[in-house]
Amino acid sequence: MPFKRIRDMFVASVNEGLDKIENPRVMLNQYVRDMESDIAKAKHTIVKQQTIEQSFKGKHEEAEKLAVKRRNQAQLAFDAGEEELAKKALSEMKYFEEKASEYQEAYHHAKKQLAELKEQLQTLEVKLRDIKDRKHALIARANAVKAKEHMNASFNKIDSESAYREFMRMETRIEEMEAKVNSYAEISAGSGSSYSRLEYAKEVEEELEKMRAQKVGLEKQTSAGNE
Repeated sequence: MPFKRIRDMFVASVNEGLDKIENPRVMLNQYVRDMESDIAKAKHTIVKQQTIEQSFKGKHEEAEKLAVKRRNQAQLAFDAGEEELAKKALSEMKYFEEKASEYQEAYHHAKKQLAELKEQLQTLEVKLRDIKDRKHALIARANAVKAKEHMNASFNKIDSESAYREFMRMETRIEEMEAKVNSYAEISAGSGSSYSRLEYAKEVEEELEKMRAQKVGLEKQTSAGNE
């Protein structure tokens, strides 16, 4: 019996723990918090990505301006007969043109990533709104299911567990005790009447003898009068 009680207590504590772990309200609220956290992180990433995109865009525009400037400088040096200066300016022009191309490619790539991040953020926000809209309805449905489970468990307990059987056994025992007490009361009442008759039996006989004697006396007087 002690081992069964310990086992029941252990099972009850485990089930209670599982109920807490699988509590729909707790889990749905956690889902909402997780998604809100993901959305906050996504927004932060988008801000950083926008900064990167604008940085590459600015570097691309600056490199293009420098490339144009060096081209103009090379043309002026060439027109002035300064070919060495023209070559140097053209070399720098090529460098800036190459950098402008790299920055432009990086800018387009960053812009594409930014668009993807914004699309993902929009999807998350739609899902979050959907979860928030449906959360209360889902919690209500889960609570209804839980209530039915507890009700079914209660009925099963009443039908199967020893507590109910013990209750019924005790009720039968009480009924037996009531019947036994009532039987004793009836016997006691009957016995009291018997004791009363025995107690006055001698006096009753004496009274009867007196009555008999009087009767005999009356009969004798009647017979004498008739003679």
